[in-house]
Amino acid sequence: MHTFSSALPSDDFKIRCPRLGHEVPFTYCRAENAGIPCFKALDCWHDHFDVVTCFTQTLSKDEFAAAFMHQGRPKIQTLMDLITQAQTRVSEKSTGSDNGRA
Repeated sequence: MHTFSSALPSDDFKIRCPRLGHEVPFTYCRAENAGIPCFKALDCWHDHFDVVTCFTQTLSKDEFAAAFMHQGRPKIQTLMDLITQAQTRVSEKSTGSDNGRA
């Protein structure tokens, strides 16, 4: 059972990060994404303390929206883009190596 508190967790309190696969403190999650909070911080920490209030008090409305309201690209779209890029590179390599043949 989780205990809920309105106070920030201490630096030695850690939970498992689903993205990294190991335990991290809240201090990491607060600035993981180039100085802004990890987009999953609300999901990960809501059982442990009032994380929404913490961020609404420390971030501007625009910062909060940028960190948590942007859904990002679906993973399948990212994978499809990577496949297309790889196919393009392979095609360019094979075309480039054929140029030297007579």
